[in-house]
Amino acid sequence: MNKRETIIRAAMKLFAQKGYHATSMQEIAEQSGMAKGSLYNYFKSKEEIAVSIFRCHYEILFRKIFEVSQDKNLSARERFEKQLCIQIEEFIRHKELVRMHMGEQAVKVNDEVHQLAFRIRARILNWYRQAIIDMYGEPVRRFSLDCAAILNGMLKEYMFYVAVEQKELQRSHFVPFVLRRLDAIVKSLTEEEKPLLNDQMMEDYLCLGLSTKEEARQQIVAYIHQMMDMLKDTRMNESGIIDSLETLEQEFTQEDDVRKFMVEAILLYLERFSLPLWKELNEAIARYFA
Repeated sequence: MNKRETIIRAAMKLFAQKGYHATSMQEIAEQSGMAKGSLYNYFKSKEEIAVSIFRCHYEILFRKIFEVSQDKNLSARERFEKQLCIQIEEFIRHKELVRMHMGEQAVKVNDEVHQLAFRIRARILNWYRQAIIDMYGEPVRRFSLDCAAILNGMLKEYMFYVAVEQKELQRSHFVPFVLRRLDAIVKSLTEEEKPLLNDQMMEDYLCLGLSTKEEARQQIVAYIHQMMDMLKDTRMNESGIIDSLETLEQEFTQEDDVRKFMVEAILLYLERFSLPLWKELNEAIARYFA
């Protein structure tokens, strides 16, 4: 674990326990095992740490969700069930983050955190909506936003009990149970019934669905992870291939803009090797920079 990750984990724990506003940079430094002055070498402010916490957690979550979406051997329902299990496992693993969302810590920190939280919520709503259409077909499309909102409400309430009230749920039964409730809701919908939510009403959320550029970035990171998994038990890294792929991944996961010249330099080095998924990776990178 590097220093930034240590700081993020320490801050997340303190924010969940004491609240964002009651936590000082001095306390974060002490929890991280470093001097306060050293902390500022990694983060300029407490607000910057909060932004990094949210972004880091959800980028990992969305990458894992995207990787499952590429598994064509699974049915639409199997993919969604697997994705929801990943979401629940990630939330349980990072209960402190859920407490930040749901407790008094959910009070607006600053505009950047507020906007980031809204974009995350929009991406989740879009993900749920499309998965529901994929599972139940076109007849449910006009109710898909309502179904997504209901599903989100159910999951958040259960997560409140787990993360905030420290109650245990049978994880193996949780997602199938919730999906069966969703089945019943969809089955109860009639042609005469009118949806409560529609595209016009939810335009702010729908326009923040995954952009082509963001989708390409997620594909790039997913391909890099798959390539490294395929190569980890080989002798490829004697030529620095794994190290180069890790550097490439850092370019597409850092908070700053991706440096095109750096990406091109890494690709120029890697093209001499016959790497798995090489064509797919290059196509995704081309889409990103298009």
